Amino acid sequence: MTMPIPKLSHALLIAAALMSLPARADSTGEVIGRWRDSDGVSEIAISRCGPALCGKIVWLKQPHVDRFNPDPKLRERPLLGLQVLSDFKPDTSGVLTGTGYNPEDGKSYRTTLSPKGPDTLEIRGCVLGGLVCDDDLWTRQR
Repeated sequence: MTMPIPKLSHALLIAAALMSLPARADSTGEVIGRWRDSDGVSEIAISRCGPALCGKIVWLKQPHVDRFNPDPKLRERPLLGLQVLSDFKPDTSGVLTGTGYNPEDGKSYRTTLSPKGPDTLEIRGCVLGGLVCDDDLWTRQR
């Protein structure tokens, strides 16, 4: 004859099982900082913007304007200081997902930020529901 396990014991067993699962890392803090693109022509500072992360161009090898912007009124604005990353939050898998603006073509893309070590960040922009993607590796600047 087996004795029934009290409900409190069930709760303790479930809690113990959950605590034994590996914790999913929050990559939000890992990407905050200043990053240089792979071509070495710009640096983007990623910081908190309310409950999400955003990124602005804080350094350019040469000054440029937003000449490919679809709005003709914005084509003369300087890229320096321009916010190019918006509303990045962890998705259900923990990957940071948001919107990236590409001044090279004036378009915005669904974008992911994935740390690949303490000093490397993969930026991936996709269209067509992720069927066509392009990525870049950025290096942390100290």
